[in-house]
This record gives sequence, C-alpha cells and structure tokens, in this order.
Amino acid sequence: MAQDWFDKLSVSIGVLLLGVILVVGILQVLNRYIGLPVNLLWTFEVARTLLAFMTLAGVPYLFKHDSDISFLPVLRRITTRTDAFLLVRNAILLVFSLVLVWSAYLANITTGDVGLPMIGWFKVGWGFMFLGLSFLGLFMYVLIDTRNRLEAIRSGTNV
Repeated sequence: MAQDWFDKLSVSIGVLLLGVILVVGILQVLNRYIGLPVNLLWTFEVARTLLAFMTLAGVPYLFKHDSDISFLPVLRRITTRTDAFLLVRNAILLVFSLVLVWSAYLANITTGDVGLPMIGWFKVGWGFMFLGLSFLGLFMYVLIDTRNRLEAIRSGTNV
C-alpha cells in the first residue's frame, strides 16, 4: 500500500525530531558521565521541547489512521454505521482545531520574540507556529475526513 504525501511528511517530521532527540540525549549522557569541555545545560530543555513537538506533530497522523484516543472501538461495537455518528466528532474537532490555531497565532504575536531561558536563540514564537501548523494539519485532515464520510453517506456505502 503506497503512502500518500501526508503520511510521508508526518513520518519524516517524526523521524527527524526523534533523531534530534536521540543526539541531544546522547550529548546529555556524555556530558553527565564523561564531562565534555562545553557547557550543555540546554540539552534537557531541547529534548523536552522536541518531545512535545513530536507529540503534537503526530496528532493529525494518529487521527488519520484511527489511532487517536477516542470512542471509536466502543462505537464500532455498538453499530456498523459509524460515519453518521462521527460527523458530530468531526464538527467538534474542526471548531477545536481552529480555536487552537487562532490561539497559537495570538500567542505568537504576544511572546514571539522571547527566547527560551537556556536557549536564547530559540524563540518561543517558533514553538507556537509549530503548534499552529500541527493543528492546521489536523483541521485539514478532519475536513477531508468529513467530506469522505458525507460522500459515503450520500452514496449508500456506509453500511
């Protein structure tokens, strides 16, 4: 089964972030037990921040593959016609993701030029932009999923 561009992009971002976390983690361990000549106090903050980013970047991917934490397994045991029920979930997620995109935008405007305490060059606004883009990706995929569910209901393939 060939992956589409969304899967490739999501997996690439996840692998890249995981790779950077691995390198930063190795630097942390080396600095702790070997004592490198440079001060690496920033590694903990970078690893923690990138782990949060990786989690947020995975939200649209998990939603697409029905791996999100939701009521889907219970709903599938109750009825086989889940598309009509999931339209309500999609409507709520569309509103929620737009609110989060707007919130990230406002937070970027408010604190965009402030640097992290131990990593002054990394601006807080970049994190908010990443958060906003992640939830914009979720919004786009939920919109596509809603369209597909409506087409399935109209065509009668929702059996």
